[in-house]
Parts: sequence; C-alpha cells; structure tokens
Amino acid sequence: MIGKLEKLLDQFPVVERIARHKRRPAEEIINAVNEVFNTDCTEHSRRQRVADARHCAVYMLRQYTDLTLKEIGEQLGSNGHHTTILHSIKTCKNLIDIDEHFAEKYSQTKILLDSKLQLI
Repeated sequence: MIGKLEKLLDQFPVVERIARHKRRPAEEIINAVNEVFNTDCTEHSRRQRVADARHCAVYMLRQYTDLTLKEIGEQLGSNGHHTTILHSIKTCKNLIDIDEHFAEKYSQTKILLDSKLQLI
C-alpha cells in the first residue's frame, strides 16, 4: 500500500525529485533546516516555529533523499505514519505558495544545502 502511494505521489509535481548527484544525507538536511529555522525540527512540539521547520524538513527529505515516507517520519522522531508525512509535504507546498516568510526560510535552506554541496 505504501509503495503504491509513493508511486502516485511521484507522479504529481508537488514533490520534484532532484537529480541523483544531488542526493544528500538526511542528517545534513535536518541540520540545515534547524540552522535556518533556529529550532530543532525533531522536537516533539506543536509550536508554529517547530511545526514549520518539521514541514520544511519533511519536504526537503522527500526531495533530496530516496527515503520512504515511513523512514522520513522515523528520521524526525515521529511515528513514521505515511499519511502524516504526506500531509506535511502538502502543507509545506501550500506554505511556500502563500506564506512569504516561510518561502524565504525554505529558499535560505536550499541555498545553504547548495553551498555545502559546492564545498564537497
């Protein structure tokens, strides 16, 4: 069931996959998100700042890694339920479109990751 959902998700432009040469370790993505959002996205909190960081981390983990939905949840310390991760991806995409502050934080995180890629 999860495999079918992941294949379906990959057909939509909501999550654009990055070329194989740009794959990143999950820890690097989580650290970049934590740095830009100035919080710990693995923290079990419903505070807006933490929730926004977690949404960004989930979305970027989906973009920059080959982790399954469950593995993404486990990286962030949640129950790893795939529907929670799908909801977070959708929420992040919506926030990028409607929240200028969130979109700026997302862009800063991408720039930070890209700059680290150039240092390798």
